[in-house]
Amino acid sequence: MAATDEEPRVGQAVPESEEEEPERLNPVITRRDFLIGAGAGAAVTAAVAGGITLTRPAAPSPPAAPQAVEPPPGAPPARPADVPISTLPPTMRRVTLNINGVDYDVVTDVRWSLWEVMTYKLGMAGANLGCDRSECGACAVVIDGRAVNSCSILAARLGRGEKIITVDGLSKGTRVEDLHPIQRAFYEESGHQCGICTRGFIMSAYALLLKTPNPTEEQVREALSGNICRCGAYPEIYAAVFRAAAEMRRA
Repeated sequence: MAATDEEPRVGQAVPESEEEEPERLNPVITRRDFLIGAGAGAAVTAAVAGGITLTRPAAPSPPAAPQAVEPPPGAPPARPADVPISTLPPTMRRVTLNINGVDYDVVTDVRWSLWEVMTYKLGMAGANLGCDRSECGACAVVIDGRAVNSCSILAARLGRGEKIITVDGLSKGTRVEDLHPIQRAFYEESGHQCGICTRGFIMSAYALLLKTPNPTEEQVREALSGNICRCGAYPEIYAAVFRAAAEMRRA
């Protein structure tokens, strides 16, 4: 059979001739081998030696580093891992109230007044609730030396080191000699009638005498102008304030 110039395809029989052509070694890589190698992610290197196909898998590639996911526009910044997440609802706060020299850790609604927290959560009776709108002064307490209506100040706004004093924090006991001079003067001068307003008057007078040990009548009237006595015992109340001021100056 005559030889042709056409190259024989892989797998096709080579025609015999009178002069044998040099033996050709072709790599035998089937479609199956290619697909298996590609599916496993290995690079296949073919080497022909004696008509046998040798393959060497490539070294495994290192795992890809995780890519940071960009937050969507307008999203809040990510919280660091070491910052504790509060479990309280948005309407609640945990505060530490220093009342009469004692720290009280309480969880309060942001809408609760100091009077509500003292009365309903701490069981204190150091302030009476009169008008509940900061007009009568019956619920007055002293915060950092200033008389404040406890019905109108939010407890969640406190807890930053403020010193809160109620009428219970003035006396050393229940006997007359253990009372604060202002409390004792109100008792001895009958500066009380029904008693609803008495605690607020005592605390307003206490805040006044802390800053003004020897007040004038005008100063007393101004300091007590936020307190209302529905029984009209103002003469006895003013007399009690001047008596207490004199006793505190002698102490």
